[in-house]
Amino acid sequence: MAIIIQSHWDEEPEWRDEVWRRTQFEAYTAARVKSRLTGRTYRLVDQNGEVLEVVRYHGVRRLRPDPQRP
Repeated sequence: MAIIIQSHWDEEPEWRDEVWRRTQFEAYTAARVKSRLTGRTYRLVDQNGEVLEVVRYHGVRRLRPDPQRP
């Protein structure tokens, strides 16, 4: 069963398809790493369009510029 990984920023209304993985575990692991690197929210969606899980990382957002830093 293919699991689609979708993402969006908090300001965006739409979810975007990014990649897919074969299992939910592989998809969760990939989404977790992506979330830690980008600060985006990800969700795992099955082939029927059902949302299986939402993944977000609440730590430091590394790739998004910090407006407070010069």
